[in-house]
Amino acid sequence: HTGTTAASLRFVLIFLAPVSALQGENKDVLDYHAHKRESCGTRGRIWVPTPERNYRRRSSLFPQKMGIFNFRPDEKYCEEHSDADGECTRADLFAFQFAAGLMLFYLGLVGFIAWHITKTAHNNIPKTPEGRIFGYLKEGENLNVAIFCFQAWDFVVSSMIPEHCSLVFLSHHFLAALTAFLSLEYQYVHHYAVFFGGLSEFSSIFLVFCDLEVFFPAHMQDDSFYGTFIFACQAIFTLTFFIYRVIGWWYVSIRLWKDAYYVFNNGLAERLRPGKSYVLYMFLAADIILGTLQVFWFGQILQKVAEVLSGN
Repeated sequence: HTGTTAASLRFVLIFLAPVSALQGENKDVLDYHAHKRESCGTRGRIWVPTPERNYRRRSSLFPQKMGIFNFRPDEKYCEEHSDADGECTRADLFAFQFAAGLMLFYLGLVGFIAWHITKTAHNNIPKTPEGRIFGYLKEGENLNVAIFCFQAWDFVVSSMIPEHCSLVFLSHHFLAALTAFLSLEYQYVHHYAVFFGGLSEFSSIFLVFCDLEVFFPAHMQDDSFYGTFIFACQAIFTLTFFIYRVIGWWYVSIRLWKDAYYVFNNGLAERLRPGKSYVLYMFLAADIILGTLQVFWFGQILQKVAEVLSGN
């Protein structure tokens, strides 16, 4: 399915073109690999307005300026981020959550439906180790295209926003995009892509709103329903994260490793994908790294829960 991979690459270039334009770049968007970004190193530096930045900020502030959205950001995220008139909206943070939320809704819902409701992730491939490792699933292909596009976009945009530019998150985005690309290019682990790339993101649907509340706290908003809604999302997120990203992740990972051992031990890996066995090894390595990240993040979630229960 090289054609599908090429199509997804073209989609990413089109998707990232507005980002390059808003940055004031004069280079061809096809040369985005050569673009030098230094945003990760700008923490604590003085925000110096430039024509390009002013253009980007004014265009992104438009919905809030018009009163379509009226979220007030936490003051700690407003240092050196005020508009020319002294107003701080941090529309970049709001826009990031909105854009990411659209894709996470898609990934989570498609994964949930394919895994739990229609069960196509289980029934549309042979129920054998080689079926789960090499079998083709339309849902798996669609999810991989979406994951690759989203994670590539997330990697680039997060590197431009200090609040999202961390080594842990950028590493996650890179690994997720890489595994999606390899799965598309060599038709590997579509069955497992539905879980790891789709169903596991079901918890992220609620995380979008939890993260929104971090930047736009409920106590600073006029709408009392906002706080109630956020509290419900926090509770559901914690539960679904534990179910799918901790318990479910490692349960499914054990089956992935058993299936991989079977296809390696029986020579199926080389027979069905000659010269590409290293790709499956890369999937297994990424599974361990990303699975460890889930446990690390859940530890942080529990710390936040403890703070809430203690009244802090």
